[in-house]
This record gives sequence, structure tokens and C-alpha cells, in this order.
Amino acid sequence: MNTRSRLQTGTVAVVLSLAATAFSAQLRAQTTDEKSVQTFVEDFLLRLGNHNLDTLDADFTPKALIVVSRQRDGQWVNTSQTAEDWLAGLKKNPNPTTFREPIENVKVTVDGGQLAYLRADFQVVREGKTVSSGVDQFTLVRDNGRWKFVTIAYTSIPVK
Repeated sequence: MNTRSRLQTGTVAVVLSLAATAFSAQLRAQTTDEKSVQTFVEDFLLRLGNHNLDTLDADFTPKALIVVSRQRDGQWVNTSQTAEDWLAGLKKNPNPTTFREPIENVKVTVDGGQLAYLRADFQVVREGKTVSSGVDQFTLVRDNGRWKFVTIAYTSIPVK
């Protein structure tokens, strides 16, 4: 084997090693804290979709925010309100429609065991049909051993 072939073989080996390291980092198991954040968020979305609204108040810190960037008629509309006002509006709806909001491509970070962030793609599914999709972003803090939302922000794009 000549010098050039050895260099090419060595370069390929280094590239493959770096790719394997990057891939294994992506596949690493979630920590206990990361899993507890994801479980908390998924449980929240299930209760929200089932309209168990009275169970949601305790999931928020005081003055928590809900921020929505929604696409309507080809235009983006941004809104923000306190979680308290958001929940009050939901509770006033006399005929809520049950939905599911499965999340995927979930990325969770936990800092110091106290501050967490979850980002995920989602779809809103009603009666088996996807009606919108987007990205959820949740910021949480641990309060007396329990995760609570500080901010829920999401994009919402209707399915055509």
C-alpha cells in the first residue's frame, strides 16, 4: 500500500469514527430528568386534548405565558397571553372538540436539574385527521420537586 492509499484509508477511518460518535450522541438515552420533562409535557397535552382543563392550572408558574405564531390566510399572526387568561378562555368554550397532539423529533435540555426546555414537532389530530402542525417549545422550571411551565410557545400551520 503506498503512502497516498494509507492517507486516504486513514482519512476515511477518521471520518467514519467522527460520524459514529455524532450518531451515537444522537441516540443516547434520555436522562431521568429529560424523560420526566417529556412525560410531563405529553401528559399535559393528553389532558388538554381531553379537555381536563381543571387539572391544568397547577402545571403553570404564576404569570406563565402562552405565545402563538399562527398562519392564517397566508399571513402570520402572533398572540401572547398569560396562562391564566388562556385557560379561562378554554374553559368558556361550551363545545370543545377532543384532539390529540402527538410530538416527535423531541429535544430536551435540563440545566442544573431546575430549568428545562423541550422542543418538538407536532400535529393536531381531530377525528383521525391532521388539522394543523407546527413546532412546540416549552420552558419549564422545577418547583417543589415538580415541573411547571413558564412559557409555552408554538407555531401553528393549518393543513390544506
